[in-house]
Amino acid sequence: MDIGRRISIYRKRSNMTLQQVAGGNLSTAHLSKIENGYRRPGVHTLQLIAAAFDLPKEFFHHYEEEDEEVNHILAQLQLFIITHLEKAAPLIEAIDENYYEYLSNVHQEIYFLLLKCAYYCKSKMPMAATTLYDEYIDAYLHDYSIDALPVRIKNTYHYCQGIRFFQRSDFQNSLHHYKNFSLLKSPLPVKAALTYNRAVLSNALEDYQKAIDYCKEVRTYYESLNQTEDVSMILNLLGIIYLNQKKYDPAMDYLNQAEDQAEKDENRYLLGQILHNKGVVMRNSGQSEQACVYLERALKLKNLQGVSANKQITYHSLCKAYIEGGHLKQALNIYNTANSEVSLTSDHYYLLEAFLEYYKQTGDMKSYEKSLESCIDYFEHDADKEPLETLYQKLGHHLYHIGKYKRAADCYLAHIKSTSGHPNNG
Repeated sequence: MDIGRRISIYRKRSNMTLQQVAGGNLSTAHLSKIENGYRRPGVHTLQLIAAAFDLPKEFFHHYEEEDEEVNHILAQLQLFIITHLEKAAPLIEAIDENYYEYLSNVHQEIYFLLLKCAYYCKSKMPMAATTLYDEYIDAYLHDYSIDALPVRIKNTYHYCQGIRFFQRSDFQNSLHHYKNFSLLKSPLPVKAALTYNRAVLSNALEDYQKAIDYCKEVRTYYESLNQTEDVSMILNLLGIIYLNQKKYDPAMDYLNQAEDQAEKDENRYLLGQILHNKGVVMRNSGQSEQACVYLERALKLKNLQGVSANKQITYHSLCKAYIEGGHLKQALNIYNTANSEVSLTSDHYYLLEAFLEYYKQTGDMKSYEKSLESCIDYFEHDADKEPLETLYQKLGHHLYHIGKYKRAADCYLAHIKSTSGHPNNG
């Protein structure tokens, strides 16, 4: 990586023209050729450029000189970001305070920028991550061969991109980048974390056998590291993978193992997730009474954890389980409680979708039809289209039953179109 891109980036960051940087000492043509990599600047030229930016001259002079101690610090930062995010912030702050001294080498600056972007992504700071990526990282790497970078930086690039695509729900591209992260010489905790990510994404993409294989691999890593909480996390994921395949017996077997370990570790956060998943298995297998027991326990644990716990997903499942079991009063109570806590528009409509059968069972067909139409209108414009499959079908059945055949036919056609695009069909 030549110095030209750094000069171009910092010139644009300073809102300076070529003429302003060149001043009366350099020609703009010469400076332009340096920025585009056609000329290699001498020491005197770099001094003039550093002075124009009011930055230390060493930041431009030593662009090819790697500092092994800095590489060690950056490798430690990478380990923290991947495995112990809470430890990363002080190290990022320390590097930022010595930015121009530590990061004079261009590759080391890119390494740090990618790590910092990954940190912003994982810390739920999307605006900061986007700004950093667009203004610095993309400017450095645009049209540049990633394979030409040192392995440690190439890995960090793929890790950063894996997170960025995951947060856009682009699981295919996310998995592509995580697979391109070379685990050959990586520490075992990094291998475990990356393999876990591959398992989660393979499950999301419905490549269930691959997801199971990754889970079994990462389980051995966590067992050798004696990280029992992570072992229970993997067992929980295996339960979810089998649940998604409607293989309820192995799903419950893994979830039971996960529950036992989470109880030993006194990990109430994970235990709440496991109990929720056991409730979903029971409900999907037609055992609504047992489902209610597990979901009620999950909700109790989540209430103890406070606002950080994702209670809405459990409210949603519990509402359905109550209705399926004929417990309409409890369903109404839980619906009203959940509605009072809704903060996201999406949660409102997922909850309303769960409550639809209440209106049907109580004979309030006006509210049933109105709520169906409201949910369809929302999910037609939402990224998650999956609820539309059953919503179209339910509205079609309802309209056909009351003699509105033309509208019913439109709903059935929409249902067919929605299911034909599903990965399990066609």
